[in-house]
Amino acid sequence: MQRHTESTTPTRNWWKTGFITLIAVLVVGFLVTIFLATRPVKVAATAQPAAQSTNINVTLNKQQVNALADYYVNKSLKNQAMKYRFQVADHAMLTGSTEVLGAHVNFSLMFNPTVLANGDVKLTAQKLSIGSLPVPVSFVMTYVAKNYPLPKWVAMDSGHKTMTLHLTAIGNGKKLSYAAKTIDLSGKGKFVFQARIPKN
Repeated sequence: MQRHTESTTPTRNWWKTGFITLIAVLVVGFLVTIFLATRPVKVAATAQPAAQSTNINVTLNKQQVNALADYYVNKSLKNQAMKYRFQVADHAMLTGSTEVLGAHVNFSLMFNPTVLANGDVKLTAQKLSIGSLPVPVSFVMTYVAKNYPLPKWVAMDSGHKTMTLHLTAIGNGKKLSYAAKTIDLSGKGKFVFQARIPKN
């Protein structure tokens, strides 16, 4: 009597393979998104300062500076869905919303302002308030730089956690611009600016 042997080949479980592949794709996609979102970004100002101008010194308090900031921010946000606000109190503050793990959360980024020799202002990030979420300052600054319509005279450097306000370049050298002389955040605040009226 001849014994008949039948070889059996194990069948591959396509559902299991597909599921593992899907998980791998999701994990890789998540890691790539985190990598791109946290990469330092540097946005350079594109406006040009005025070559010649007539200069007038102007002294403002916090309320007046905030009104001026609202004017320029609202101008840059015209017809834009994204909204943010820049205000001065005990610190200079940038407030808005960002998306973390699919959820929109409000943030408040506090800066320490420094007057530069040329009259521009450098803001160095000091503190981030975003509820109880452990989000790095550089992450929020990168998100703002990539997604928010910043004025042409604002340069963001998330790698160094700084934002530079090129006040001397407002108006692109053809309209009214400013140069910072004094920034005092105590009390009602004292901000001395030089208004620069370009010569025709």
